Amino acid sequence: MRNKNGKRGVVEGFRVLTLTYSLDDLRREQPEAVDRLMELFREYRAIAALYYWSKRLGLGEGVEQALERAQEEIPSYWRKVFDERSPLYLFNEVKEMPRPRKAILKLPLIEALHQNAGAFIDEGRLVLRLGGRERLVLPVPERALRWLKEKEREVAPLRVHKTVLIQWRPERAQVLKVQIVLKVERPRPPRPDPRDALLVFIDINSSYGFAAVFASFNGSRVLVHETMKLRPPNRGRRLREAAKRQQAAAHGSKPNVNYALARLSMRFDARGWVKKAAAEIFKKAFTYARGRDVLMNFDIPGSETVRNGHLQRTLLSIRKVAENLANWYGVYVTFECFPSRRCPACEERLREYRTTRTRVCICGACGFQEERDRIPFYWWLRELGLPLPRPPRLPKPRDPEALGGRRENQLAGECPQGRNPAAPARAGHPRGSTTPKGAAGPGAVTKMARWSPSGLHEHPGKPGRPHPRAAHQSPARGDDGWAQRGQKSAANPARRWRKTF
Repeated sequence: MRNKNGKRGVVEGFRVLTLTYSLDDLRREQPEAVDRLMELFREYRAIAALYYWSKRLGLGEGVEQALERAQEEIPSYWRKVFDERSPLYLFNEVKEMPRPRKAILKLPLIEALHQNAGAFIDEGRLVLRLGGRERLVLPVPERALRWLKEKEREVAPLRVHKTVLIQWRPERAQVLKVQIVLKVERPRPPRPDPRDALLVFIDINSSYGFAAVFASFNGSRVLVHETMKLRPPNRGRRLREAAKRQQAAAHGSKPNVNYALARLSMRFDARGWVKKAAAEIFKKAFTYARGRDVLMNFDIPGSETVRNGHLQRTLLSIRKVAENLANWYGVYVTFECFPSRRCPACEERLREYRTTRTRVCICGACGFQEERDRIPFYWWLRELGLPLPRPPRLPKPRDPEALGGRRENQLAGECPQGRNPAAPARAGHPRGSTTPKGAAGPGAVTKMARWSPSGLHEHPGKPGRPHPRAAHQSPARGDDGWAQRGQKSAANPARRWRKTF
C-alpha cells in the first residue's frame, strides 16, 4: 500500500498548529509587507486556478501557460506547489478533488519552514519572505514554541518535516490564518502479539460518547486497568439559545436573522472535542504501556446507525483522527465492529438494565453480567483468542425480571439476590442456600445484615433490633454489588429500575 507520495510501506502522520493574526494590527505595524502579501495572494490564486482546470481538463497548453506565469510573478520559494517532484506539490489528486463552485480557488500559500526557504522561525518570530526583499514578521507565542518542541520529542529520533500554510480570504473576516504542519514518515507498524501488548478498545457509542478500555494479558487472564469514559460537550446552552431565538422570531423580531442564528446554535460540530479526546486516549495508552507495543481497536458505528443524530458528524470524524494519531505515534490500529447486545459467553441476546449512571447487561441463559460498554471489548478478546477477564456470573434461580426491581417481589419480602442451587457452597452457607449476603447462616457468626425481609438493619449479634442509623445507611447491595442499587430497602420499593430491550 502506497502513501500520497507514492512510497510503499510508509505511513505519514501530521500535527497542526494554527495561529491567527488580525490584519488591522499587522497593517498598523507593517503596512508595506501586508500589501505585498495581499498582492501575492491574488497572483498566486489566479495562476493556481488556471493550472488546476488545465490539469483536470487535460489541456497541456494551459499547464505550460500557468507555469510560465508562475515563473514570472511568483517568488521561487512559493512555486514549489507546481513542482511534481517536490513534497509540497498541491495537485496530486486533481481528478479526485471535488469540483469547486468558483473558478478562482481559495488555495493557501505553502512553503517549507526552513532557514533557506520562504519561511523560518527566528528568535520566537515567524518570518515570511514575500519577494523583492519584503518580509512579514509574525510573533509566535511561547506556548506555541513549547508545543512544537514537545511534538518533535514525541517522535525522536525520526525527522520531522515542517511546512507553513498561509490562508487569507477577502470575503471573510480580516484575519490572517497561519498553520505550521509537522509531518513524520515511518515504516508501517506490524501487528503486535496480543499477549505481550497493551490492549486498548474504544467503543464509539451513538448516545454516550467514547468508552476506552485499557487491559493487558498477564499470562493467565486479561486484567482491565481502567475504563475511561469521555462524554461530548453539553448541548443545553445551545438549545436554550436556539429556543430564545426561535421565540423572538415567532414574535416578529427580525425573523430571518433569528431563525438563521437558531439553526447555527442547534448545529452540533464537536470536531475539536474529538481531537482532544483521541489525543487523551493515546496519551493514557502510552502511560499504561511503559515501553510495550500497543494494539488498539476503534469500534465505530455505521453511518446508518447514527444518521440524523446530533453526534453524527462527531462520531464519523473519529476515524481520520485516530488514523493520523496512530501514524504519528507508530501504533497498530484496527477499525472493527463487534456486537453489544449478544452474550460473549453463550451468544444469546442480552437484556439491558439501567441505573442512574450505568447500563448493565444480563444474560438470562448463562447469567453473564457486565457493563454494556465492555460487551464489545469481550467480543474483541474472543477474536484475539484471549480469555475473558473473569468467568461469567452464576445464573440466578429466579426469573431475571426480579433483578429489575419487581414490586410484587419486594412487597412480598423476597430477596432479589438468591444463590444458584448448583453453585458451590460459601463459608457458612450450605449448597443451594438462598440466604442473602449478610444474613446469618448455619454455623456462621451473626453480623449486621445489610438486607433483610423486614427491612431492618440489625446490630452485630442482636438480630431483630433496628440500627439507630438505619435510615441513613447506603443502599443495600447484592452479591454482584449493583443489583439492589436504586432502592434503600425492600420496604421502600418506590425507586425502581428502568429496563430496556
